Amino acid sequence: MRIGNNYLNQTNRLSNLSNLLLQRSQQLSSGNRLINSAVDPAGFSMAQRLNTQFRSAYQAVRNIYDGIGALNVADQGISSINDTIGRMRELAVRAANDTLPEEARSAIQEEFNQLRQGITDTVRNTEYNNQQLLNGEFQVKLPLDASGRNNLNVEIQDMRPEALNLENIDLTTQEGAEAALTVIDNAAEQVTNTRTQVGAYVNRLGTAAENLLNAAENTGAAEERIAGTDMAKTMAEYLRNQNLQQMTSMLLTQTGQLNATSIFNILQSP
Repeated sequence: MRIGNNYLNQTNRLSNLSNLLLQRSQQLSSGNRLINSAVDPAGFSMAQRLNTQFRSAYQAVRNIYDGIGALNVADQGISSINDTIGRMRELAVRAANDTLPEEARSAIQEEFNQLRQGITDTVRNTEYNNQQLLNGEFQVKLPLDASGRNNLNVEIQDMRPEALNLENIDLTTQEGAEAALTVIDNAAEQVTNTRTQVGAYVNRLGTAAENLLNAAENTGAAEERIAGTDMAKTMAEYLRNQNLQQMTSMLLTQTGQLNATSIFNILQSP
């Protein structure tokens, strides 16, 4: 019967409208147009690839900033060592004075030994995530992009007193003090060069992080254009489908009443 066919058509239409309303509601609440792959298979696949690139870039940035954090800690330790060596040189210059009494030289030597121990303590205490930074064993690869193939090899030289040749300094004689000046100057140069290298690492990594953040921002924007919900358009579609659903529901009710009447008339006919 035609009325029966209309009833089925209206029922199917109402079901489709209900599904569309649910889809638009989910898109509005999540802000994501691609709530599942069925909405736009090609767009969904592209958005997933962009999302992977976006997340990889941000993870690489986090790794870079972890490395920068370690290098900043190392720089503070090296700065402290540099200041200590500056004081060591002052003592060596003082001890090179030929008129200095023996007791004064002994006191200078004692202070020098304490400063040397201070460098040892600084090296031991300069660490990041329980990893020693200044004992010559810190060697890592830090990412410069999200590919996993472009890395910066970071290595920090050994800052322990024995590596700086500060172990056998004798300031108890004028000759020893004069010889110590050359050793201390070499140590200071080594420390300065190491700190300069650490600064260069930080600058290189900072530039890489900035580039990655820009790339991640562009990737995120591209993903948003594909997957993001056009709120105004989706809201308009939601309201239109809601009105259609209400009209269809009314028609379905009327069709159902007509079907019941038709069946009753058929049963009542002779």
